[in-house]
Amino acid sequence: MLNKLIIFGILFSLVSCSQAEEKISEELQGKVLGLHDELMPKTEEIVSLQAQLDSLSTGKDSVHVNKLKRALAKSDQAMMDWMHQFSMDSLSKMDVKSKVEYLGKQYTQLKDLQKLTDSTLHAAKAYRP
Repeated sequence: MLNKLIIFGILFSLVSCSQAEEKISEELQGKVLGLHDELMPKTEEIVSLQAQLDSLSTGKDSVHVNKLKRALAKSDQAMMDWMHQFSMDSLSKMDVKSKVEYLGKQYTQLKDLQKLTDSTLHAAKAYRP
């Protein structure tokens, strides 16, 4: 009887742990997709600012303008690179622990990308010819 209770307790713990990890996985997936959705309009803004700066790239501040354009291009490319390597399809093939690890890394990458994007946009918007 005691053995059955111990086994039941272990199984209950494993199921509870698995459910908790699954919930964490779902929350992380929501955060990753939410951050992606927040960053996408900013990439459109980046492209728009690049076009605006194109007309100034041969003027008196051409060195600074070209530096801003390169920074905008780097930020835009970083987002494109992230989107190309991110795979929602692969999540369905992962166990819960792997999902949590994968989504945690993706979220960290997106947070870094968000900092890069925001600082680049701020610098480009602050430029006044």
